Amino acid sequence: MKPRILVVCCSVLEKELRAIMKNRRADVDLVFPDSMLHMHPERLHREMERILAEHPAQPCLIVYGDCHAHMEHMERAPHRSRTQGVNCAELLMGKECYRDLRKERAFLFLPEWTERWREVFQEELGFSDGALAGEFMRETRKKLVYLDTGIVPVPIETLEDISRFFGMPVETVRPTLDHLANAVETALKRLDRE
Repeated sequence: MKPRILVVCCSVLEKELRAIMKNRRADVDLVFPDSMLHMHPERLHREMERILAEHPAQPCLIVYGDCHAHMEHMERAPHRSRTQGVNCAELLMGKECYRDLRKERAFLFLPEWTERWREVFQEELGFSDGALAGEFMRETRKKLVYLDTGIVPVPIETLEDISRFFGMPVETVRPTLDHLANAVETALKRLDRE
């Protein structure tokens, strides 16, 4: 009998990954490190190393993009596989759609970070002043885009708050979960072949 697979996935995609895995694979143990660790890549690295060290013999799927400097090293260990994508948005949307939005200089809000947007921008990035935050955002981005994954209702009031804070409208784009499901399935197949 094959051992259960440890799946380590950023909490920014927790709801989406749970929806994908439901009724597909019962042989997985899901772990979701806090997405705020992205703001501190070395802390993210240490947390992931801690989780992996707790499960040394268990095959592991890493559902992350290139989120810290040691990510490639982590995935090279035996019985590990990682989804292919530069970040969670690309994993969710696919390379082409992500590239198009990046060319449009869009700032992307995934559902989990949308719920925590004040924590991200005010606490982690220090933008307590909406005018300054809006100026910064307008200098670096042309638009704000909420990625509606269809898992939670669109947080209309929160998006209105975000729009007021930055002085920019927020568009909504609805990607399917197909790209994420395919990335996960491809990475799982690499593990299954071992």
